[in-house]
Amino acid sequence: MQLAEFVYGLATATEVAYYAYIYSVVSADYYQKVTGYCRSITLVASTMGSLLGQLLVSLGQVPYFYLNVITLASVSVAFISSFFLPMPQKSMFFHRKSSPELFIGSAEKVTAQISNQTTNKQDKEMTISVARPQDLPECEPPKIQIQSHFLSILKQLCMDLKECYTTKKLLYWSMWWALATAGFNQILNYVQVLWDDKAPSHSSEVYNGAVEAIATFLSSIASLAVGYVKLNWDLTGELALGIFSALDATSLIVMHFIQNIWVCYASYLVFKACYMLLITIAT
Repeated sequence: MQLAEFVYGLATATEVAYYAYIYSVVSADYYQKVTGYCRSITLVASTMGSLLGQLLVSLGQVPYFYLNVITLASVSVAFISSFFLPMPQKSMFFHRKSSPELFIGSAEKVTAQISNQTTNKQDKEMTISVARPQDLPECEPPKIQIQSHFLSILKQLCMDLKECYTTKKLLYWSMWWALATAGFNQILNYVQVLWDDKAPSHSSEVYNGAVEAIATFLSSIASLAVGYVKLNWDLTGELALGIFSALDATSLIVMHFIQNIWVCYASYLVFKACYMLLITIAT
């Protein structure tokens, strides 16, 4: 379990990196739509995985070990496919206006001109020596520019840091994100234990995979809808945060106190759908 949690942590970190990648390859005008697309397609894939697992266990009587093998193969394919994603053409935060390559390119142009103008071996040797940027006294300005660019980046980071942590809206959304994600991960890890307590697997039919599939599918619809809803989240964001957080809390209370397994299943559907809706808005 410790190893599983460690790997799960790595996977969660890569999800954050993937969203950062998506935002670096699209215009800011499309952030809302691509967030909905990415979140919903991830949930659709999770739905397919849960449904496949339920069918293999219920109809094919496949041991759980082979579900782990299928999972390992799936994430391996996902890892390999990530190498074929196009690289961003520019940084999401910093757009460099000057670079050493520009200087090297100009030095090569000078070299070409001298090569065309000279024909003897001595002149050619001079041309080769000119082509070396480290031998040119003009190589110092780019170094100074790089240092200046580096300092400007540090200055921009400090200003962004100050602006972020003095923004009330960003603070409470970030606080909600941290607390809600921690709670969601706990529910995700322990809800199977709760269901087994309500309806023991040795004496009852288990539909955990099917419920997980339905929950993720509903979550994908909610996430996709966020990308198309034309609302001013600055005005309605807090209202949505309060309403759906209250629904989440209510569903958890119901899951704890009600002994009926189907009520627990229904409460979990509400819980996961509301959480995914809010996390998409927060993203």
